[in-house]
Amino acid sequence: SKFNVIFHNYGLELTQVQDQYEKFKAQPPMVRNLPPVAGNITWSRHLLKRIEDPMRKFQMNPAVLSGKDARRIIRMYNKMAKTLVEFETL
Repeated sequence: SKFNVIFHNYGLELTQVQDQYEKFKAQPPMVRNLPPVAGNITWSRHLLKRIEDPMRKFQMNPAVLSGKDARRIIRMYNKMAKTLVEFETL
């Protein structure tokens, strides 16, 4: 179904966010007119929002979350969300 294709693409998006986090976690992109700490928090929250909003929509359709690849994607989402929330406290 369309949802399964979209969910698969979401898994690819998660991988991109993970790669972006690993690449920039030491020197996150700076936002204009923000102190460095606030800029880092803004960057991590942006990444978190980018992966959180689609997952909320998928949670409304449990059939998608029971697919063959779903466990891996959900595990990757949980790990990434936890990492981004922890990044704020560093």
